[in-house]
Order: sequence, then structure tokens, then C-alpha cells
Amino acid sequence: MKRIIYIILLAMGLAAVAPMASLVDNNVAAVYAADARAKAKAQREKEKAKLQKAREKAKAKAAKEREKKKKEQAKAAAQKQKAREKAKAQQAKAKQSSASNKQVASRVTAPKVDNSLSAAEEKAQYMEQVAAIDKANAKAEAYNNRDIAHRLGFWGQVGYSNLFTSSIAFDDQAMTGFQNKDKGFVGGGLGLGYQLRYKQFLMTVGAEFNTYNSIMGISNQPDGSLLRSFGMEPYAATMTYTYAFSKMQDKLIGGFVQVPLLFGMELKKLPLFWQAGVKVGMGLLGSSTLSGTLTTSIHDTELIDGLTDMYNHTLVTDEDFSRPSTSVKWGLNVAATAEIGVNLDQWINASPRLRVSLFADYGFLNALSYKPADKAQDIPTRMMENPNPLNFPANSALATTSAANAKVNPFLVGAKLAVWFDLPRPKKYTRDYPKKPTPRMGVYMYDENSALALGGVAVEITNTESGKQMQKNTNRQGLLQGRFAPGEYRISATKNGYYPSDTVLQAVEEFTFDTLRLPLRRIPAPIIYTLCMNVYDEESHEPVEAAARLTALTDTVVLYAAQASDDGFIETPLTEGDYIAHFTATGYMPKDDTIHFVRDTADIFLRHIKEGIKVKIENLFFATNKTVILPTSEQAMSDLASFLLQNPSVTIHITGHTDAVGSDEANQILSEGRANAVRADLIKRGVAAERMTAEGKGEREHVADNDTEEGRQLNRRVEFTITGTGDEDIQQVF
Repeated sequence: MKRIIYIILLAMGLAAVAPMASLVDNNVAAVYAADARAKAKAQREKEKAKLQKAREKAKAKAAKEREKKKKEQAKAAAQKQKAREKAKAQQAKAKQSSASNKQVASRVTAPKVDNSLSAAEEKAQYMEQVAAIDKANAKAEAYNNRDIAHRLGFWGQVGYSNLFTSSIAFDDQAMTGFQNKDKGFVGGGLGLGYQLRYKQFLMTVGAEFNTYNSIMGISNQPDGSLLRSFGMEPYAATMTYTYAFSKMQDKLIGGFVQVPLLFGMELKKLPLFWQAGVKVGMGLLGSSTLSGTLTTSIHDTELIDGLTDMYNHTLVTDEDFSRPSTSVKWGLNVAATAEIGVNLDQWINASPRLRVSLFADYGFLNALSYKPADKAQDIPTRMMENPNPLNFPANSALATTSAANAKVNPFLVGAKLAVWFDLPRPKKYTRDYPKKPTPRMGVYMYDENSALALGGVAVEITNTESGKQMQKNTNRQGLLQGRFAPGEYRISATKNGYYPSDTVLQAVEEFTFDTLRLPLRRIPAPIIYTLCMNVYDEESHEPVEAAARLTALTDTVVLYAAQASDDGFIETPLTEGDYIAHFTATGYMPKDDTIHFVRDTADIFLRHIKEGIKVKIENLFFATNKTVILPTSEQAMSDLASFLLQNPSVTIHITGHTDAVGSDEANQILSEGRANAVRADLIKRGVAAERMTAEGKGEREHVADNDTEEGRQLNRRVEFTITGTGDEDIQQVF
């Protein structure tokens, strides 16, 4: 009966408890659901904020890129404008140079490269151009080196001049006509012209204006006077009239424009020169002035004395007889000329060339052109017929009948000073030699096994002297051609899927074209295996659900990342080689392990986080014998800082160790410094200072033999020991 009662009571209790359990389960589920929704909402907000931040960052980056592009465009525009201005200035300079050197030979530029020519044809073409330029340059040099000079100058000359008059009619018996006696006077002139000197020879041409002054004495008596006596027949047969002129003269002035043409030479050893030639000119101006002293008298046999000084009878004594000047027209003058002089510039080192010379000009043609149509009679006859001899109608002796056939020969002798300026002689420029064709070199790449051409091969060509490198790819036919300066080159080639070629030395010489044949050996396709990894607890050897990440030894790019199954098993396709595996699991210390994979299975053991465990900080590097943490340690320090920040209840003790190289004191100081450097770096990353302590133990606690480099490397380490967890289970790891 009691059992029945107990059973009934038990059933009633269970019936009462079941709804309560269901309610509790429902409440727990609701709590978990609400928590899940809150987490999902928080995650969505976080993702939204992250997305918004990314958008803003992208927007700022785009704005920055636009600004950068705008600056680059402005810079490019400025450079383009500068290039245009430079080109414009060069064009103007070239134009000016071309205008001032019209006869200058154009400079030869290198011909357009013709890769279709062989090396021998290229050399022959180049040598032909050089020969042509040598010939042209020889002519230019001969032209430039000619002993020739072009000069412009002016001169002045002064000296004794005379207009030699001849062919005057005179009859000493009949006392008709007159005889003349020429007296010279000062003459001179100015000129300008051009002079050509070729070696020693001279040629001068120009234009000059010369004046000639002469005094022609007129007489018919031995004493130089002009006398005319005649009787007054038939009216006064006993009377004789006498007109006596003393100092009777005709002053003549002639001005001629002349063109001199002279030839001569300069002496080599002495600063002397001479020239001779002709001067052809025309009379430009001229004048004649007749003057003298007149005495008139009458003699009669019935008179005791002669009659004089009777003006009413035109009897005068010593009366000045001066006629107004009259113009004389001169004609063509052809004169022989010669001069000899000294080059003063060789003595005084003057910039213009100074010449002092003695010269003589003599006109050998009749220079008298103007003759009055109605010539006056000869002077004595006109004197006799004119009741007033002072009213003599002729103003020039050359205008009388006696001078009807007169000839005038201008003469000038004296000193001459000339100033000559050398003209800049146009210069013929020599041509530049064309640039030698750069030697060519070809590279042909082919597959070693199939002998087929390989395109897209990266060929690296390095000059062994300068170290200058260049890289080109072969074309589809496996060829690479280029021009290279003479010298020795180091050539190597690479292509995906092929082993790099061995370095080859190739000499390049002038006017050569060699093709180097290089084979490439294909790399066999790698064999893919499957890497299996089991992750266990270090103490209990129970499987751990860990996350794994694989990277290559020489790269940080993640090759594989996965989460282990609940039995701690991980597998991935992998080729043979060395890898770094990084493992993390909740409640366990992260672990980096180097795996040498050769078709086997790796067992990984993780250490559970608790007080007292000691962990070596892997991949932590310091400068040699210093406490400076190298940048290559960034990942290790970041992982450790993340672990401490995600587990704020954990405290650690950092210990530094060294090898046995050096003194104990130095190693102790170094180990302490490195431990404190790690602590200081973690503080900078946000870990509270009171959560960490540090000490150094020098070389005392070595873990390997200090006699080998490998052992010393293991002894140089920094470890940390977890000194407290705050009685909490460590759930979060980095």
C-alpha cells in the first residue's frame, strides 16, 4: 500500500514539475533568442558602421585621388607649356642662325635606323657617309683657311696739285695770243672704298672726290708781262698806245668725282705695300678767276714825256685788273695713279688697319670740257679794241681764241692716310659625323625539350661595366632584338613554368649583329598531396577544435585557413615543402609551428591557458647586442598584445635570456633590457602596466648548448609566464 502511495505521490510531483521545467526551458530559450537577436542587431550595427566608415574612407580616398590627378594634370600642363616655350625658343634660335648663315652647310644627322640591313651593309653605308663628310669638311676647312680678307675703309689725301694747261696759241712775232706758265697749289680729297686682299695681292676700288688748284701765268714778253702797243693810225700816226699787264694770271679750280681701281701687293717681311692703277672720273665743279695789274700809256714823238694817269682818256697806271670768277666745266678725267706706303697697324697694334702712303695721280686725257661758243679774241687784241681796257669782256684766259685748243691734265701728288676695317668673312661650318650605328644583338629563346620558340620570356640584359640593366620580352617567334653600346653583357632569362636560364656573357662589338640562342628547361608539374593535422591538448591529449592558418616560409599570404572538426582533424591539399602553421583555440595559447611536409600527418599540441605556464615568444627579433625590437617582430607583438587585451584578467611575467657569448654582466643587462623592451611595447599597445612584470636572467637558464650557433640561437629568447587568470576561464584568444 505504501508503495502505491509513493508511486502516486511521485507521479503527482512529476506532473507538477514538468510544466515548471518546460517554463524554465522556454524562458532560457527566450533569453538565448533575445541575446542572439541583440548580438545580431549589434553585429548588423557594427557592420553598418563599418560599411559607412568604408564608404567615407573610399569617398575621401576618391577625393584625394581626384585632387592628386588634378595636380598631376596641372603639372603636366605646366611641363607641356614649358616644353612648347622651349621648342619655340629653339625654333627662333635656329631660324636666326639659319638667316645669318645662309651659306653654312647643313649638319648631317644620323640616318634613320634600318634594321633590315646586315652589319656589313650598315658599316659600308656609314663609311660612305664619313667619306662624303670628310670631303665636304676638307672643302670647308680650305675655304675657312684661305689667306683672304675683305675690307671697307675711307681715306684722306693732301698734297701738291696742278692743272697742266697746254696747246695755247702764241705768235711772238705778231704778238698774238699768249703763252702760259702753270704754277701748282694745294689740292686733296676724300674717298671711301672696298679692298680685297688675297695672300699678298691687293685690289682696291671705291669712290673719291678730289680738288685741283692751279695758277696759270699769262704773258707775251720775256719778263713775264703781257704787253700790247699799237699806233693810232691813220688819225695820229705819231702816237703809240701801250697796254702793259704785269702779274697777269688765271686762277683755276677743279673738282672731280673719281672711281679708283688699283692693284698691288703687300710685302711679306716688311710692313710695306704698293698699288697702281687708274682713276676714272668726271668734273663736278670748277671756276676761273682772271687778275693782274694794268698800266696804260701813250707815246708821241712830239711830246717830251708819255701820257699816263689820264682816266678820261682811260690812261691808268698800276691799276688792279681783277675779273669776277666764272665757272668752268670739266669733262672726263682718266688718270694714272700709283702709291707706296706703310702698314702702321703692325707697329701700333690698332684694331682698324692704318695705312700711310705717298701717291701721285696724273690725268692723261684732256679734262677741259666747257668752251664758250663765242670765244673772246686773244687778250691783246681785245685790249686794243676796247676803249676801256678795264672793261675787258673775257673772265678767263681759257675763254679766249688763243685757248681754243687748250688741254688740261690734272695732277696731284702728296700723302694719303687710309683707315681699313676688316669685314667678318662668312664661315663655312664643318659637318658633324653621323652617330655610329649602335651594334645589334638578338636573343632567341626556345624550349629545351621541344625546340619550339618561346614567346613572352623576360630577358634581363646587364652591362658588366656600368651595371645598367634593361629587360625585354621575346616576341611570339621567341626573338628579341635590340641595339646596345659596345661592351660585355650578362644575359639571363625567366619564364613562368621554366627554370631560370644560366647567366651567359655576350660581347658586343661595333658593326656586329649576333643572335644568342638560349634554351629553357620546363619545370615539372608539382605533385599535390593531402596534409593531415591532428590538434590535441598538450596535457590531456584530447582533441581540440582549433582554427588553422598556413603560410609559406617566405611569404605572409595565407595559403589555407580552416576550422578543425570536433575530433581535432584538419586536412588540405598541399605540395611538398616547408610551411608555417598558426593554430588558435578557445582557452589555449596560440601556436606557430614550422611544418616540413612530405606526405605525412602532423600532430599539433596546444597548451591550455592557466597559471604557471611558460610560453616562448616566437618570431621576436632584436638588433644585434641591442634592446631594439626589429620591425619583423610586428606580428608576434601584435598577437601577444591582442591576447592580453582580449583577456583583461590575465597577468604575465616577462623573462629575457641570452647566450653565453660575452660577460655575465653584459648578458644580464641585455636580457633585462630586452624583457623591459617587450613590456614597454605592450604598454604602448594598450596593455595596463600593472598586469606585467619583467626581469632578465642573462645566460643562466640556457635550453641548448652554447657551443653551436643553433644552440646559441635557441638560448637567445624572451618568454612570458602566466602569473594569474583572475580565477576565470580564458575563453577569448587572438
